[in-house]
Order: sequence, then C-alpha cells, then structure tokens
Amino acid sequence: MEKNKDSPHKPWWAPLAHFLGHSVVGTGIFLIVGAPAVFLGWMVHKLRELHVAEFTLTVLQFLEHSILVIDSLLFLAYLAFTTWSAIQEMVHERKSE
Repeated sequence: MEKNKDSPHKPWWAPLAHFLGHSVVGTGIFLIVGAPAVFLGWMVHKLRELHVAEFTLTVLQFLEHSILVIDSLLFLAYLAFTTWSAIQEMVHERKSE
C-alpha cells in the first residue's frame, strides 16, 4: 500500500533525526557548561605554581568537580529523556499506522 504525499504521518526516520538533533545540541551545551570546569582545573595548576593559599585551591577544585559532576548528571538525564521521547515517538507512529 502506497502512502499519499499529503499523509500526516512522518517518515520512519523522523524520530531518529529528532534524537540526533537533540543529542548534538545537548552535547554542545554539555561542552559549553563543562568548559569552566576545565578552565578551573587549569587555573588551579597555575595558581599552585604561584603558591596561592591551599584553602583557595581547595575551594576552586571543589567548584571544578561540582560543575563537572552536575553537568555530567544533567547531560545523562537529558540523553535518557531524549531517548525515551524518541522511543515514545516511534511507538506512537507505529500505532497510528
């Protein structure tokens, strides 16, 4: 059975394209938010060479690790949500056929 061009059904690959688009954008956001953690790590090493107080370095390292862990957890949650949405979209398209 041939589908009509005016059919409201999306192509079979539409959920995969949405998933790919969301994954690329989510990865970009992850990298943008994670960049300050990398900068803080670099800064801690440079400040240690300048003999900055250990407490200051500890606080900066804590911030570095906090940013990285929270960013990673949110990225994984975003990927899980996007995967779930893509699966739901595929199931919905399958049922509407």
